[in-house]
Amino acid sequence: MPFLQPKVTPLPPGIDLTGKSAVVTGASAGLGLETARQLLTLNLTTLILAVRNESKGATCIKNLLQDPAIKSKKPTIKVLKLDVNDNNCITTFSKTLPQTLPTLDILILNAGISRLKHNPSPSGHEESVQVNYLSNALLLAELLPYLNASAEKTGSPTRITWLGSRMHQTMTSFPKKSPLDTCDSVLEYMDGGDTVSPLYRYADSKVLCAMFMYSLAPRLDASKIMLNMVCPGMVDTAISDFLPIYWRLPVNLVKAVRARSVEAGGWLIVNAAVVAGPESHGRFLEDKEVLEVSKYIRSEAGKNVQEKLWEETMDELKKLTTLPREFE
Repeated sequence: MPFLQPKVTPLPPGIDLTGKSAVVTGASAGLGLETARQLLTLNLTTLILAVRNESKGATCIKNLLQDPAIKSKKPTIKVLKLDVNDNNCITTFSKTLPQTLPTLDILILNAGISRLKHNPSPSGHEESVQVNYLSNALLLAELLPYLNASAEKTGSPTRITWLGSRMHQTMTSFPKKSPLDTCDSVLEYMDGGDTVSPLYRYADSKVLCAMFMYSLAPRLDASKIMLNMVCPGMVDTAISDFLPIYWRLPVNLVKAVRARSVEAGGWLIVNAAVVAGPESHGRFLEDKEVLEVSKYIRSEAGKNVQEKLWEETMDELKKLTTLPREFE
């Protein structure tokens, strides 16, 4: 990838989301909040901010409704608590959402973290594995019957856009150190404190996400659910604030030269969620372009890891929920 990112063009004119509903996870700041804002400017009727901090979410609603581009549209905006580092909270959210919204048109899986330090989640898994991968898999498993039913009621596919990272192609440890060569389990490899280098942890978690999408999409009825994954590139958000100062300074310097604005990043997410056509189902979008499956994932070793990951993930999810038929 070139150092300078290609210019991002705005969304095409004429998008009208009147009568549509959307859920954005991790919507209290950064790309999640900007994506929510852009959807509302496109006449979205109902928006759910799925956030960990409900008080912060309430402040976001107040600010959104004061935005001149949104205020006159008078949308309905609500907050639902969703802590993606808490399986019980995910289950509660999944039961509450259908009671709050009869149907859902757009689901944007934005919530995620990037960490250098190995940190166990309350679930017992490494935190980035839990937050970036397993929580989204659980959320999809629990919501899938509702999403299918929504499509049947509205007559249009429910659209799911999951934020990924193109780093899963270039910055992963998997091709160099196959999980199945070093551990009996893919998740065991990812959970280990000394098996994954801190520099690879984020990208490796995004490999899991991409593999899961590639496994799940063919099992879905595309006339009811359209699933894609998008990378908005390097965006000027606070995601690097967790870094120690000796890393944060050079990263922030690179961001100052290279990063896209949050608005431009939001254009790419909204493009994947409402503009991209059926050709994007089960595919990874780099900016607005559909990419070929990464060289590693389509290799024999990658296929083996993807198959094993699906089996292990289903075993994990069975402990937490009843799997829909697409997951069996």
